[in-house]
Order: sequence, then C-alpha cells, then structure tokens
Amino acid sequence: MPKLRFFTQADNQPPTTQQEPKEPKTKKEKYRLTNWPEYNKALINRGFVTLWLHEDTLAQWYYQGPRTPGGLFRYSDQCIQAALALKAVFQLAFRQTQGLIQSLLEVMKMNLHVPSYTQLCRRQAVLKPFSAPAPPSDTCPEAIHLVIDSTGLKVYGEGEWKVRKHGADKRRTWRKLHLVADEATNEIHAVSLTTNAISDAQMVKPLVAQIAYPIAKLSGDGAYDQVKVYDEMVLRHITPLIPPRSNAVVWTDEVGDELLHPRNETLTHIAASGLAEWKRQSGYHRRSKAETAMFRWKMIFGERLSTHSLANQQTEAQIKATCLNRFTKLGMPKAVKRETT
Repeated sequence: MPKLRFFTQADNQPPTTQQEPKEPKTKKEKYRLTNWPEYNKALINRGFVTLWLHEDTLAQWYYQGPRTPGGLFRYSDQCIQAALALKAVFQLAFRQTQGLIQSLLEVMKMNLHVPSYTQLCRRQAVLKPFSAPAPPSDTCPEAIHLVIDSTGLKVYGEGEWKVRKHGADKRRTWRKLHLVADEATNEIHAVSLTTNAISDAQMVKPLVAQIAYPIAKLSGDGAYDQVKVYDEMVLRHITPLIPPRSNAVVWTDEVGDELLHPRNETLTHIAASGLAEWKRQSGYHRRSKAETAMFRWKMIFGERLSTHSLANQQTEAQIKATCLNRFTKLGMPKAVKRETT
C-alpha cells in the first residue's frame, strides 16, 4: 500500500530568501503661512460683488453704437463678461445669474436693463474675454519662467461614486484644459480648451503665441518631449525644461552625428548626474506651479463645465481664467518651510 504524505502550508511555499531592508521614507516637509491676515482678507474679498460689477462696467453697460432693429438694447462686452464672471464665481445657472444682477441693480437704485439668460447664452459663444497680464512699459522687460500643463474637465457623464461602485453605463465626455502660468506670480498667461483629440504638444505653439512677455524658460512634463515642441522653443530662443522619456535616445543628423540640441544636452546631463540632480539644478521642480493652478481651478470652479457647446465652453474657460487671475492679484498665501528639530 502506498504511503500517504500530508503537506503542510509551509511545504507549499517557496523557500524564503533574505529580503533587503527597505529604504526609510523621507519625511514630508511642512510649511507654515507667514501672511495669514492678508490672505484671509483676500479670501473674503473674493465674494465682493463690486469686484465683478464695478463702476467702469456700469458706466459702459450698453453698447455704444446703433440700436438693433426694433429698438432693443445692445449690451457691451464688459456687461456680458461681468455677468458671466458672476455666474462662474458663484456657480449659478443662466437664469439665476439674470435674477442676481436684477436684484443687485434694484438695491443700487440703478435704472439699467439686464440681459436675459438667452442673451447671455448667445453672447457667450462669440465673446473673447481673456486677456493675459500686460508686460511692463519698460523697453526691456525681464524674461519670465513659464510652466505648462493640461487637465480634463467633464462635460457630462455619471458621477465618480456610481462609476466606482457599479461601473460606467453611459457615455462620458471630457474636454482638455491647457494652461500656461508664471511660476513666480501664479498668474495665467495663456489658456485654451480643446477636445480630447488634441495632444499637449500640439497646443504649445498657439499657447506661446498668446504671450506678450519675453520667455526665458518653459517647463513641461514628459508629454511635451516631442520634436515639434523643441523646434518651437529653439525658434523663440526659449530654454525648454522637459524631462526626456525613459527610452529616450540621442538625436542625430542624417549621417549619424550627434546634434547640438537642448534635448541632447539634457540627456548628457542626466547620464552624468542622474535625473533627480538634473531636476534640482535646472529648477524643473518649479513646474509643480502648473499643478497648483489646476488644483486651484478645480477647487474654486469644480471639475466640470456648465455649458455643452464647445464655443460656449471655450468662453467659459477664458472667463474662469480671468477670475482666477483676479483672485491671484487680491492675495496669495506665502509659505515658508518649517525648521526641523
């Protein structure tokens, strides 16, 4: 009779090997605010209606030109932009925006007509409100360091909880928001909203063309590591701070000689000192200011768009970028690293 052998749990497991000790995690650095009273006041001032409906806007409420057929009033771009800014900041629908402005003008005892919600919707599709920060009047303004990135904004679709719990059943549509911000001031210098089919690298040229300032550096993530991006940077004499991809190779000419190119210089530097050291020496970590701009956008205005047509969505993005720049000018937190004991 064959002998029966009983296997224990230890018999089924592979032989244990001595594991290497894990590297200790670096402690997360902590920061503290140094201007809390001023920043707190700036947060309160964001809710002032006079910030969006100021005297200049009220003085130019109507379009200074011929009346429309039938004698209807024609509202100026400043009037429509102020209404759309109130809509974005307080996250209202078109009808509620009309009601808010009507109540404000009644309280202010001003005999001004208010654009209807249908007029606001129609004018939003053709309004071009965004204006980048104007360069100083000096003949030789200082060149700036810009950061670029993109994120997704949802148009419609199921909520995140339902998708996580039961899966997606319906179609979900997103748009891509492209931003270029100043790493020193946090101001947005260029903004564009596109469909998902447009890549990040395709938007570098039109975004940079919107900027009147001289640009010294432009930082972007690995999605911008493409020939068209480097060609645009070389053409405009801008230093690109873009980490090459993990499988990147040195670019050569037709006969196989190494090109004198900023990307090749980056690869040489990384090969000699490592990626982390290149990021530290080049100042690439300032690119996180682009992530900060995206975070501020979604915390203030939400992660979705309130309109459905692409033309209206593009104006909505421009209006929100203008509002975000106004928030920045009101005051930003100043944080310093806490000393470790």
